[in-house]
Amino acid sequence: MEYDKYKIKVQKEVERRGLTSVLNDTRWNRLLQGIYKRLPFAPPFQMKDVLEELPYPEYFEQDVNYNGDWHAAIGDMSDDARFTPLQNPALRIKPRRLEYQGRLVESRLLDIEQEFVTLLREERIPYVKKGNDYWIYGYATAEQFAEIHMDS
Repeated sequence: MEYDKYKIKVQKEVERRGLTSVLNDTRWNRLLQGIYKRLPFAPPFQMKDVLEELPYPEYFEQDVNYNGDWHAAIGDMSDDARFTPLQNPALRIKPRRLEYQGRLVESRLLDIEQEFVTLLREERIPYVKKGNDYWIYGYATAEQFAEIHMDS
């Protein structure tokens, strides 16, 4: 779909659902840079597109054994087609992952929550913590917006 037509379709859906913009491109870029430069690994995430009904990956309740591919989702600074707040009402992030130890040994949990929260706070990325997961919104409903933690 041509980008301009896609953008109009997304904007109409945002208006229809009464969503509020939370993050701009600058903050997305800061988050992406921080993920790769400051964290031991890129945390896995689930993303939800404005125009899609289901998030990807659809099932994300348990801890996983893979890193998040943030460049594929958000792109890099030179990528004009990056996944931005235009398409993204929510990312659900698990700041931890399982590390395979062998067939007979239980996987080890690698937890980077402290480093991840420090990144969010220092870069002023608004977030919501639900259970052990963190939610970052590109767009949010009024109810979601009221839950967002914004450090100044």
